[in-house]
Amino acid sequence: MMFPQPRRSTVAATESDRLINELGKVEVQLQNWISRSDENARLFRKDPIAAIRAAGLAMEDDLMCELEMIMGGIARKLK
Repeated sequence: MMFPQPRRSTVAATESDRLINELGKVEVQLQNWISRSDENARLFRKDPIAAIRAAGLAMEDDLMCELEMIMGGIARKLK
């Protein structure tokens, strides 16, 4: 390995892994919802979190909050 991976706390790694696993479970449902209409696709492009909620995907609130924080951080970096 050329560059060592940064160490993450076990709690942070567990939460991130949990989020990724849950997103993987609902990915096909989300893709189907997005493909149903142009309006759904526009909402996802504009506000992915609102789209996930509108799609009625079964994700726990704490995971949705974590995802919102991550997406917000990414959006701030892109500005």
